[in-house]
Order: sequence, then structure tokens, then C-alpha cells
Amino acid sequence: MERARKKTSPEKKKTLSEKLRTKSEILAALDKMEFSGPALVAAAENVSDALNGGEKVTLRHFHVSPKTEIKPKEIAAIRRQLNVSQAVFAAYLGVRPASVMSWEYGTRRPSGAALKLLSIIRLNPSLLIAA
Repeated sequence: MERARKKTSPEKKKTLSEKLRTKSEILAALDKMEFSGPALVAAAENVSDALNGGEKVTLRHFHVSPKTEIKPKEIAAIRRQLNVSQAVFAAYLGVRPASVMSWEYGTRRPSGAALKLLSIIRLNPSLLIAA
């Protein structure tokens, strides 16, 4: 008996590389984000001074905002908005899938770089795919 062949639709599903955003889409998303003008100017001046051989930028000169809290439901919402599995989301973030699962269930909290990255992604999830 001959097996029936699967019919392929003329439209194929987009691969990950085809889903990547264009530079203009990323810039448009950044335009929608709120920035503090004085804080950005001060940070730029500090970096400029450091690059020009000026005083080293330290925490005495630069204010670092405290860590933000991200709830488990928010992490799951970000992942669902990207329409990816926990394993794919973990690969994007550079963490183990078990970490994403424990964050979403609330058994552990993201810390350090993962927390900072999640805070940025929460503002604009499409930036994660574009990176």
C-alpha cells in the first residue's frame, strides 16, 4: 500500500530568522519607551568624560536604580506574548529551562542579569527576538 503524501500549503511557517524585526521596527519601539532626559544626559556626560580620559565613573557619580520585582505571572505573560515555549524562552535568556519554569511557578526569583534583562523585555518583548 502506498501512503498518502502530506499536502504542503503554499504558505510555509516563518522560521525564527524570518521573524526577526527590522531596525526600523526596533527604533519605533524604542521611540514608544519612556526615558528620563536629565538622567540620560548625565549618563552620557559621565561616559564621555571617562572616554576622554576624565575621572573614572563610579557609583559616587552614577545612580543605579534598585532592582525591580517581576511577578511569576508577568514572566509567563512575556513568554506567551513572544509565543515561545519555556525552553525557547530560556535559550533566548541564556538560562536553563528549569530556571524559567521555577520563575513562572514562583518557586524561585530571577536575580542579577536575568532580572535586568526581564525588566527590559517587559517594556518591549520584541527586542528579545531582534537581538
